Amino acid sequence: MTVSWVDDDGLREVCRAWFGSREAMVRPLVGDGFSGAMLARVSPGDGAADVVLKSFPAASRPRVEWVHGFMRHLRSSGCLEIPDVIATRVGGTVADDGSGRIWEAVRFVEGVAEDAPDPSRARAAASTLARVHAAACAWPAASPTHDSAPAMTRRIEHAGRLLADPWRMPAHPPRSAGELATEVASRLQRAIVIAHEVGGPAALRRVAATKARPLQVQAVLRDVWSGHVIFAADATQVAGIIDLHAAAIDTPATDLARLLGSWRRDPTVPPSVAWCDALAAYEAIRPLADVERRLVPWLEATGTVLGLDNWFRWVMVEGRRFERPARVVARVDRLLAHLRGALEWLDGSGAGV
Repeated sequence: MTVSWVDDDGLREVCRAWFGSREAMVRPLVGDGFSGAMLARVSPGDGAADVVLKSFPAASRPRVEWVHGFMRHLRSSGCLEIPDVIATRVGGTVADDGSGRIWEAVRFVEGVAEDAPDPSRARAAASTLARVHAAACAWPAASPTHDSAPAMTRRIEHAGRLLADPWRMPAHPPRSAGELATEVASRLQRAIVIAHEVGGPAALRRVAATKARPLQVQAVLRDVWSGHVIFAADATQVAGIIDLHAAAIDTPATDLARLLGSWRRDPTVPPSVAWCDALAAYEAIRPLADVERRLVPWLEATGTVLGLDNWFRWVMVEGRRFERPARVVARVDRLLAHLRGALEWLDGSGAGV
């Protein structure tokens, strides 16, 4: 077997778990730089389709296997945009490399990600998501229930914490974050100014006072954003939805907010206008309950504000380091561009969610 990471005996052994002694080319893949997972693309020499290997801490095996069960259910229900989970030669879907890591193998999805899809691709993505949600309802391992949405509860609590400990410039940025701290500090200063100008505390008080009403919760993807939706290179249809390892029990509205909010739009255009066609395509397959429909923009707006708070805390307080700092800065810039609109909406239209 030909392996690019010749120094990694664990990876070589993991490849054998799926490919035995077959010839294969193994190349490292670049992920989003946030999870710290190792990724590799394997091209079997016998002409079989390429596979992506991904690592996880060994302690996460039950969680990884739960996600694999979810993925297999979705594919068996006709959602072929969900990558196929490949079983090892001895059965099971996880291999241990003996160094504290476990690995999965899923079919590689060929295509392109779009952070500003044209209307036809936006509709296709929303329709695909609706089919996934409809199929998830029938998964015996996680039947839908009527309960408070964890995403909503977490954001209400987070808003309370941010009210108690508002954004401020640190006297001494952590050295561990290096130049990233300098870059993020300038964004933090702008965020503080914006929050002061538009009455950020009032918006946060409204969020913190929100009552999480019961609604349908089920297995959802939770991290279905523009980078995880792959379109066929020369067509409208969705080729795949990748990396389902944030999946959990929550409201389908959180997936819609995550996906629609990840697409670039003019910050002056209200989400209700920018997302109109995509939401219509979703509802043509899975109609939204009134509470879900109201929750989508609320989740997107709170995700903007509280997502920024996470990045500011991770970099400026905890001093976390990231393999690809430029991606962190780009993510912060995207959120910052929508901060003013999110706070204004939460203090106005979003008050009655």
